[in-house]
Amino acid sequence: MEPKVLLAYFEYLALADQARKSKDYERSFTYLEYAHILGQQDVLCHLQMLWLALCTADWRELAGLSYRLLLTPFGHLFNRLPLGNTGRSNACAFKPMAIPEELREILAPVGKKQDS
Repeated sequence: MEPKVLLAYFEYLALADQARKSKDYERSFTYLEYAHILGQQDVLCHLQMLWLALCTADWRELAGLSYRLLLTPFGHLFNRLPLGNTGRSNACAFKPMAIPEELREILAPVGKKQDS
C-alpha cells in the first residue's frame, strides 16, 4: 500500500473509533467503509466493522460481515478483491463499486487523474 493510502487508511480507522466511542454509529460505519475501500487487503477494518455491528446489535450486519471474513482469504488467494467495495452487508461482496469523491485523489496513481 502506498504511504499516502496507508496514512489515510489509519486516519479513517481512528475517526471511526472516535465516532463509535461518541455513539455516532452511522458516521463510524461511513469511516470504516472508507477505510475498507483504501485498505481492502487488511483484515483490521473488517474486525472493526464486526465489533461495531456487535456494539449496535445489528445482527444482519454481523452475519454479513462474518460471511465476508470467511471469503476474504479466497479473495486474496485469487486476487479478486473488488475495487471500491465498502465491505458492508448491503453491498455485494464480489461487486466493484464507484469510489467516493473524497477518496479518488488518495487512490489515484501519482501523476495521473482517476476518472469515476
